[in-house]
Amino acid sequence: MSEQLRDSRGMPQPGFIIEHQNSDHKWKVLRNIYSGPFSDVYVVADIATNEKYAMKCERQEGNSRPVLKLDVMVLMATKGIKGFPKFVAAGRTEVYRYCIMQLVGPDLGRLRRTRPERRFSLPTALQILGQTLQRLEDLHNCGWLCRDVKAPNFCIGIGENESTVYILDFGFARKFVDKDGNIIPPRSAAALMGTFQYCAVSAHSHKDQCARDDLESWFYMAIELLKGPLPWANIDGHKNHKLIGDAKVEMRTEPARSEFFEGVPKQFNEILTILDSTTFFDRPDYKKIGELLAEAALENQVTLKEPLDWQNNERMQQKAIFVGELGESHQASAKLDAKDNPNESMDIEFDELPEKEPVSKSVSAEKTCLKDTVTAKIETRKSSKN
Repeated sequence: MSEQLRDSRGMPQPGFIIEHQNSDHKWKVLRNIYSGPFSDVYVVADIATNEKYAMKCERQEGNSRPVLKLDVMVLMATKGIKGFPKFVAAGRTEVYRYCIMQLVGPDLGRLRRTRPERRFSLPTALQILGQTLQRLEDLHNCGWLCRDVKAPNFCIGIGENESTVYILDFGFARKFVDKDGNIIPPRSAAALMGTFQYCAVSAHSHKDQCARDDLESWFYMAIELLKGPLPWANIDGHKNHKLIGDAKVEMRTEPARSEFFEGVPKQFNEILTILDSTTFFDRPDYKKIGELLAEAALENQVTLKEPLDWQNNERMQQKAIFVGELGESHQASAKLDAKDNPNESMDIEFDELPEKEPVSKSVSAEKTCLKDTVTAKIETRKSSKN
């Protein structure tokens, strides 16, 4: 490929052809849809079928935290489970590694911020929370922690899958059980992995995270989806993440607790009590929490079958594309030595396609084509006026 198809870092640009090792599969890069501190994400099209997929890339060298191998490992571990993007292929070039997977739509964080009060309706929020709780239970059952649970890491599906919520972005994931299925004991200290606004109280003290901590992050996300921005949303975690941790502790005492739960179903108070009584080695009571969600729906006359806020609402999905990025993930302390972190010694070969399974031919559409549609409509209107 000519040099104009690479950016200054050597990463692919629109028009670049990805030729997969040891196979005839090729994908054309259509556009970049995200550039982050650890990786870039593109929309690509299968040369043979023209089906659209997402491709996540990271540089081979000079990357402060290689994360793509964790994405691939988790996607392979959760293969076939509803709500996890379908893994298609992984490979590498001299400059970067890549993972090609199912393309999904806007994330829940962007969708929430398109709403007038920056929160979802109660029927939609409860349905989202039921699905995301199930995603975490499935992830934990596969032996993995997310360690970065937040609305931007959950996306809606495309087309006929728009009622399904997908979990993605496993760059901070960690295997938390050994080969016999036993929970790995906590280390004496650990990096603060995740996003300051949502990470568990224990993470602020650099304690090792567990399944309960993923659900504590889920709980903060739940309140945000139901009520809008969290009380500590305006605290700059870069300057002092402990202030956010202190706010989370204070929220558990009166009168702050009553104020925190004002305007949300009372069952969420009980959910927090359940989570706070769950220990490092306990299996969280997913079933009880799910029952409390159902109880909240019943008390508020919600059937959990109502259309989701974004269904039949093209404008909401279009607006989500233009909403700014929030909820950046952070690693707040130095990377642990490989001997202390089982993930650091894990490796994968980036030249894989799913075993005994052809490349997906499911019908999908790239999420950013909505932006082109909006632009086209605007231009059409201008032309008609002229």
